[in-house]
Amino acid sequence: EVMGKWSNLQSIFIGSADIRVQLPEDSKRFDGIDAQWKDLMKEAINETNAVVACNLEGRLENIEGMLAGLEKCEKALADYLETKRLAYPRFYFVAGADLLDILSKGSNPQLILKHMPKCFDNIKTLEFNKGDDGVPTKVAIGMYSEEMEYVSWPNTFTCEGAVEVWLFNLTNHTHDSLIIRTTECVSAFDEKPREQFIFDWCAMLVSVICRIVYTEDVNWSFDQLEEGNENAMRDYNKKQVDMLDRYAGLILTDLDGNDRKKIIMLMTLDVHARDITQKLIDDKLETKDVFAWMSQLKFRTDEKTNIVAIDICDYTTYYGYEYIGNCGCLVVTPLTDRCYITLTQAMRLILGGAPAGPAGTGKTETTKDLGRALGVMVYVFNCSDQMDYKSMGQIFKGLSQAGCWGCFDEFNRIDISVLSVVSTQYKTILDAIRAQKERFDFEEENIPLCSTPYCCSFITMNPGYAGRTELPESVKALFRPCAMITPDMDLICEIMLMSEGYSEGKVLARKFMMLYRLSEALLSNQKHYDWKLRAVKTTLNVAGAMRRLDMKNTESRVLLRALRDFNLGKLVADD
Repeated sequence: EVMGKWSNLQSIFIGSADIRVQLPEDSKRFDGIDAQWKDLMKEAINETNAVVACNLEGRLENIEGMLAGLEKCEKALADYLETKRLAYPRFYFVAGADLLDILSKGSNPQLILKHMPKCFDNIKTLEFNKGDDGVPTKVAIGMYSEEMEYVSWPNTFTCEGAVEVWLFNLTNHTHDSLIIRTTECVSAFDEKPREQFIFDWCAMLVSVICRIVYTEDVNWSFDQLEEGNENAMRDYNKKQVDMLDRYAGLILTDLDGNDRKKIIMLMTLDVHARDITQKLIDDKLETKDVFAWMSQLKFRTDEKTNIVAIDICDYTTYYGYEYIGNCGCLVVTPLTDRCYITLTQAMRLILGGAPAGPAGTGKTETTKDLGRALGVMVYVFNCSDQMDYKSMGQIFKGLSQAGCWGCFDEFNRIDISVLSVVSTQYKTILDAIRAQKERFDFEEENIPLCSTPYCCSFITMNPGYAGRTELPESVKALFRPCAMITPDMDLICEIMLMSEGYSEGKVLARKFMMLYRLSEALLSNQKHYDWKLRAVKTTLNVAGAMRRLDMKNTESRVLLRALRDFNLGKLVADD
């Protein structure tokens, strides 16, 4: 125990000058223990018999004294980090060693940039103004995502002062900048045709604006229907199909990676929008109060605040403006729609959400995708039986103060004794949200509650695996269940093929999925075989790249080659 604690703390108390200044008494205490421990190790060689070495006069007391001292140092360090986490709640999700690194280098923003992805959903680094000598100053002018998509800010931001304070202000600054950019983007929408407009703005803004326009267009078509123009919705549907054809043409031109990714995302959203409009026409639905339309995510700009609001059924929320970069989005199937309704209704009822179902049905991905659609930061935690109530308490503390979502994967792997405490912890937060408190008591501490947006937790579970506990009733009562079944693979396959530039998506998707279903049914059962969603997705990405390189051959031949190259190598001889 002493050895483990000593090796953890040595690099901190001996290596970090910042900590020695902040915690002078504990640094002295550690120096004493450090010297004692090194003397003990030097003496260890003199006596090679373990029993004799352990029973030397005063040795046990000596080691126990060291342990008590080290525990005091640990406690002081934890208290110090806690003060920083209260100042910037996203530090709750940064490991101790990384946090110490951030705090010790806080005065030099350049050294902190590598830790940016730990504090933001998709900010990899910042762009700084350069001084006369070409060295970056502390004035930031924009941000880069993981995909190196650049977004400039309308106002500059100076990274100076205590690191937890400027990071907190930076988070708010990115949100405020995106609000201003969204307003500019709305104004610019009508100035150019859409296929030119989308290249002028970042992917996140383009997707929000296109969703706002889609909502307005469908609502306008409904108004026209009520006024007696029977073909209003049909005309709009033709417009959608025409737009999709133009996107498909763009995909096959010579684009850089980010532009192609952006168009693939827009096509994915627009194909779903086209299907919804088609359903409204087929079912002869003529008012905007029908469930088929109410149950969609509908974006609009709030005229008073200029902030984007989102309606789905009778739940309304405001867009969170967390920068998500150019990360693409999921294909929306009827299953995704149903999951969105359940999770948003859970938030309306101030509960958590619990998607449950077998592996590979998209439980976590759907939750993350909904978070991104609403512009909220989503943290994903892989739960295991190592999690105790203290670590869960820290996570909940962070989520409630930062206003983020937490998605707890494989939640039922946590030990049952911990789960009963978790139910009390989470209920405390939900009660505070219901009462719309600004501060609340959590585990004997009074902490602030972020209300823009409120935090929310989602748990995903795989039923019927070994080593999983049944959830206690107290936990079940706080999470609204949502069954996730096998997704509509043909639809996903079709939309992904179309967005990769295959015009015969429907026919090819059917053949593709038939092949994978037959492979799963007829080939032998090998550990490395995978004919499910994840493998399908990877193969389709390869097929898309091949299609762009080879425009001469027919689409079916290119897809066949992709399938052959991707799968033949992993088949065993018998198969």
